[in-house]
Amino acid sequence: MQKYILFFTGIIAALILFSGCSKEDNPINSNVPTDDYVWVHFEGDSTKLEFSSLPKIDVEEGLAKGAATEAIRLSAFVDTTLIPIFRDKDGVQYESRNLYAYRIIGDDGFSASVKGYLDNIWEHMQIGYILVDSRKTLFPDDIKDLPGAYNVKESRHIRINRKIDVTAPDTTGFVRLPDVQVEQVENHDGQMEDAVSLQNIISVYVTDPASHTYTYSTIDGYGPSTDLTWTQFSTGYWLLQSEKTIFTDTTLVGGEYKVKALQTITVK
Repeated sequence: MQKYILFFTGIIAALILFSGCSKEDNPINSNVPTDDYVWVHFEGDSTKLEFSSLPKIDVEEGLAKGAATEAIRLSAFVDTTLIPIFRDKDGVQYESRNLYAYRIIGDDGFSASVKGYLDNIWEHMQIGYILVDSRKTLFPDDIKDLPGAYNVKESRHIRINRKIDVTAPDTTGFVRLPDVQVEQVENHDGQMEDAVSLQNIISVYVTDPASHTYTYSTIDGYGPSTDLTWTQFSTGYWLLQSEKTIFTDTTLVGGEYKVKALQTITVK
């Protein structure tokens, strides 16, 4: 009997030892969390994108000559499933991702906006990339010479927000819609809806608005056939749910005054 007890005790000990060795010898464990991911935030939703699911490129930026490391284009984090292509009434396609601003944020909360810079635009997302091994965001200087603040260390978040471009006589830029005060206006269906005033958008770039005239254009180049006076323009809004322009001036009621995919306001 004692022999049997010793025999089974030995088997159990061997199984425990084998199990422990197997876990240590196997470096791949699907339950081990990985740090290789970025959160993409868009219209109230957040998506965790693992680096393993995205296409890689080889880059040499900041490395010894002839050396290379893996990276992921920033554009890979924002595909057309997230922001679909815009099609006009004739079916012509336009890049809708040009309508948005992109803020790259590190683990420590740092972004270029902390230093007072505007968010990245779609052009930047097509040339910039994140290094796989360090999560550092880089933009090649030989393509686009951006301030160093855009090279975010340990990137963790990409926040995407709708923007409106502004072209003024002395400057150009854009305004993120979340940075504009929200108001309630009556929409095209007679219902109250959240909106932002067009005059509040251009106020960032224009100090004497009454001395200018205004026009605007959509992503496909459509807009009013004649410029608007300040009195007319100041009655305009961008509807946040309907995603259309609307004017309270009763003379501005045609299709050119309730456009979708508004991209640029031009101050003359």
